[in-house]
Amino acid sequence: MSFRVLTALFGHESNAFSAMPTTHANFKDYLFALGDDIPAAIRGARIEPAGVEEAAAKFDWNLVRTVAAWATPSGPVADDAWQVASQAILNAARDQGPFDGALICLHGAMATVHDPDGEGVLLEALRKILGPDVPIAITLDLHANVTTRMADNADIVCAYRTYPHIDQVATAWRAANILQRTMAGEIKPTAAIARRAMLTGLDDGRTTTDNPMTTLLARAEKIEQDDAAVLEISVHAGFSPANLDEAGPSVVVTTDNNAEQAQSLAESFMDYAWDTREFDSNRYLTAEQTIEAVRQLRADSAAPAGPIVIADYSDNPGSGAYGDSTFLLSALIAAGIDKACVGTIYDPQAASELIAAGEGAQATVSLGGKIDPTFGPPITLTGTVVRITDGTYVAQGPRWKGVTHRLGPTAVFAVDGVEIIVVSNRVQLTELEAFTHAGIDPAQRAVVVVKSMQHFRAAFAPIARETLICDAGALSSKDLSRLPYTRLRRPIFPLDEMA
Repeated sequence: MSFRVLTALFGHESNAFSAMPTTHANFKDYLFALGDDIPAAIRGARIEPAGVEEAAAKFDWNLVRTVAAWATPSGPVADDAWQVASQAILNAARDQGPFDGALICLHGAMATVHDPDGEGVLLEALRKILGPDVPIAITLDLHANVTTRMADNADIVCAYRTYPHIDQVATAWRAANILQRTMAGEIKPTAAIARRAMLTGLDDGRTTTDNPMTTLLARAEKIEQDDAAVLEISVHAGFSPANLDEAGPSVVVTTDNNAEQAQSLAESFMDYAWDTREFDSNRYLTAEQTIEAVRQLRADSAAPAGPIVIADYSDNPGSGAYGDSTFLLSALIAAGIDKACVGTIYDPQAASELIAAGEGAQATVSLGGKIDPTFGPPITLTGTVVRITDGTYVAQGPRWKGVTHRLGPTAVFAVDGVEIIVVSNRVQLTELEAFTHAGIDPAQRAVVVVKSMQHFRAAFAPIARETLICDAGALSSKDLSRLPYTRLRRPIFPLDEMA
């Protein structure tokens, strides 16, 4: 029997404290396609819709495609983007049914300009259209803030199990397999959610070291293997810059029609998350400490080959930061650190001025810090325009393999031994191709700075001799006490004293 399945990808990680709303144009700059244009738009990419397409072919589903939309994290989703994407899903649900099931790929930390729980709003509306008996499966980012409204309106919840996220296709397959069995009448999924009074924890979801997150993921896989009634255990580290009552780590357990078992397992997982809430595998350095560490590492004549890779942690566009902070860049130049490259500084105005000057030209520009100077003010630099590109490349790393990234009009600006990639679009730097497309081989540089928190490791760890994490004080700093939360439940760890 061929089942009729509604599907979509509508993903965004919304930083509630960003001054940059996320518009329809921002989605179009990254990924946006409608209906049957979706397969061509995702061809070669290893993201969730690719897994959905593969599953549909295997199970002979009649797939009704609605939208594939993803944008770089920034502020809440604006009305123009929300209306186009959400209505593509809801109109299809209303007009193209009946459906046997739905497989909706989300992020789990989307806010709109009207509601901090965007995905809860969407799933609630979808449930009203499809009715209580049509199973809804959702995939989520590992950093989802899963709300009660989301959990109440989804039957099957499956989150990534890697950070860097390199298992999008595998996650879609897990959800699809459970959905197929549900539509065939073999199982009746029942989901339960648990959380604690914690905004952070589980080592921020990192899976590149032994930590509470990997411990719980291993436990989840073993339980799923040993107990056929446990269909899925979805562990979420949460997304902290969300002005949302239910933000923070959570666990959703999906069982075969056993609500009590689902709740008990979810609570036990969150007990462990609470007990290990202070664990953090990163060592965070200030800009000054980072420079000192670089000097010591470069002075070690016995050190292995390869660059020192520095994550400009607090200015990660992948968490909604602006990508134009100059704190670390200023420190590098002031310290005379050479044979270095920086990717990227988001500054459309400076990029335009450098492009106008032309390759080989000497130029002076005011660089960075134009969105909110609090997080790293503009700096005036004089240097050489080394290269100009259109900023387009196809990612080849494990994180976004096959996805086209668009940095917009781009200039490589060389200042005192530091090559700065100045871009017109905000994109988290996760790929070697962000450098190589512009003529820079990061493996041949002494120091490589990336605007990223963790995703960069997938592509850069193989070439790095050492990795440093710099929290220079931009918007996504670990110091959450600076953020003006108004909706968050209190008291909560780590903002308040907790018993």
